[in-house]
Amino acid sequence: MSSRFEFVDTGIGYGHVQRVAASGQFTRVQRAYRAYTDHGRGCATCAVDSSTCATAEVLWETYQTANKA
Repeated sequence: MSSRFEFVDTGIGYGHVQRVAASGQFTRVQRAYRAYTDHGRGCATCAVDSSTCATAEVLWETYQTANKA
């Protein structure tokens, strides 16, 4: 996942720099994970065993790909 560093002003002292995900990348990862979890809530196969659901497998692979980019 691509990232960048941002200064965080804590209001006291010097503050600090923290690593944050680039917003476009974060949004893609978030949407992919949401699609996976939304599918799992409504799928009768996933309710029993998500490893046997072909759609869940594709959605999970999509999430993993988005998270690696």
